[in-house]
Amino acid sequence: MESDRRLDLIVEDLPGIGRRYQLTGTNGGRLIVLITHSGRRLVHGLDPGADQASAVELTDQQARKLGAILGGAFFKPAVVEELEAVFASLLIDWVTLQDASPGAGKTIGELQIRRRTGVTIVAIVRGDQAITVPEPSEILRAGDRLIIIGRRQDSGRFHQLVVD
Repeated sequence: MESDRRLDLIVEDLPGIGRRYQLTGTNGGRLIVLITHSGRRLVHGLDPGADQASAVELTDQQARKLGAILGGAFFKPAVVEELEAVFASLLIDWVTLQDASPGAGKTIGELQIRRRTGVTIVAIVRGDQAITVPEPSEILRAGDRLIIIGRRQDSGRFHQLVVD
C-alpha cells in the first residue's frame, strides 16, 4: 500500500484483482476507484460517517471522460486559466513511433533531438516497461510511446525529425 498524504491519496495493489485508489475529500467523504486487471473501473462514494458505499461501474470511455472532467477539460476554474496563461507555450505530449518513423532505429543522441528541435524526451513506454529520462544512447523503436516536453512552436520540427 502506498500513501501520499499531500494528496490524501492511498494506492493499494490488490493481487489478482487490480489496483485500488482512495481519495479523502475536504468534507471527510471518500472516493474509491477500483481498476481491475480486466479493465473494469468501479467508482465508490462514501459519505463521512456512512458504513455503506454506493458503486458505479464505468466503461473505459466513461472513465476517460470522468478523468477529463476532473482534469478540467470541460470547465476550468479561474485559477487554472491563470496558470495556463503562464504555461501557454508549454507542450507535454505522447507520440507513438511507427515502422516508417524517421527516428525508429536511431538513438536519441544520433538524432540530436534537443539541440535540433528544442524538445526533450522525458520517458519512453516500451511494452509494459517505462524508461524514464532516457540516455542519449537509447535506441528508439517502432511502437515506442514517447512522452515529450517542449515549446508548442517546436513540436512541428520534432515530429518531422522523429515521428512523421
